Amino acid sequence: MNIRCIDAGSVSGFRSQAIYHGLGYAQTQHTPNTVVLATPEDPYMCIGFFQDVENELDLTYCKNNNLPVIRRETGGGAVYIDNGQLFVQWIFQQSSLPRRVDQRFQLFVKPLIETYKFFGINAYYHPINDVHVNGKKIVGTGAGTIGDGEIVTGNLMFDFNYNTMIDAINAPTPAFREAVRRNMKKFLTNMKLELGELPPRAEVVNVYRKNCEACLGLNLVDGEFTSRELKAMEQAEEKFKQSEWLFQIKRKAPNNKLFKIHLGLWVGYVVHPLPQGEIRVLLTLQDNRITELQLHMVNSEPIGYQVAGLQQELTGLLMDEEILSRSIQKLVPAPMAKHWLTAIYTVKEMQLKQTGHGTVARRN
Repeated sequence: MNIRCIDAGSVSGFRSQAIYHGLGYAQTQHTPNTVVLATPEDPYMCIGFFQDVENELDLTYCKNNNLPVIRRETGGGAVYIDNGQLFVQWIFQQSSLPRRVDQRFQLFVKPLIETYKFFGINAYYHPINDVHVNGKKIVGTGAGTIGDGEIVTGNLMFDFNYNTMIDAINAPTPAFREAVRRNMKKFLTNMKLELGELPPRAEVVNVYRKNCEACLGLNLVDGEFTSRELKAMEQAEEKFKQSEWLFQIKRKAPNNKLFKIHLGLWVGYVVHPLPQGEIRVLLTLQDNRITELQLHMVNSEPIGYQVAGLQQELTGLLMDEEILSRSIQKLVPAPMAKHWLTAIYTVKEMQLKQTGHGTVARRN
């Protein structure tokens, strides 16, 4: 059995998202498993299905910088996309992929990893759905069911515009935005950073196709979209452009914010109310350890301890309730110790809640 391969070339931002949606909705039991390669010709922001766009993005910045926003039908967070990324999209029959989502990701990223290695980049699988290079993320993936199609998507990252991505998010404070910027530039990489010079797109595509055939044990045969698929893509594009679709989820603006750099790295901001005033926490959580921490008390009564000393005491600790509680109680009297623990540990609770969603997808 062969796999249909379609190199769509350079396509509009809306079409780059509409392809896998359209193929999913157009799929029948007779549709061949399909690998699509596509390069978005213009930049845009893409949000997950379950996100409130106004809470996630600075829409004024997006408008002023000609950044369209597209809501996809799979889960996950907001991402910036432009022509520095080569999309790889698998639209398969359910029976052709492993049942377990982690095994699907492992299968999907294998030819991506081998392609990076061909060009001298020491890439490796980072569970559950990333590819890393020397501790830095270079591929993120997503999976879901759209129509009757089983979808897995990812990319080959030629280059990345860090500043546009960071400036487009809705950040609660300037310090939060700068923490995201600092960690994203430190822990996300791309082919240009790793190699200095970029290989031609055609060569990368050719290498990827060969690796895909080797990993799947099947031939990739050039194909084309059917009229049914093209119509479904057009319908998906029209839906994406409707404000009702983009703004369909409305939530109260949260006081707290969590941003994922990659699965092991998060930046969190928490506002915790006190009887008089509030505690504000900004921290970076890396592999469940507090690597950066800023603590503030606002409009509170005078206290008999130094917040700066508490900040220093907790930086570097594991995000564990007992460990944090013991360390806080060394410096802070009750009942304030409990407030500090609650404020700081809220970041961990947000992370657990967010990762609990996994890669949820809709089935219409």
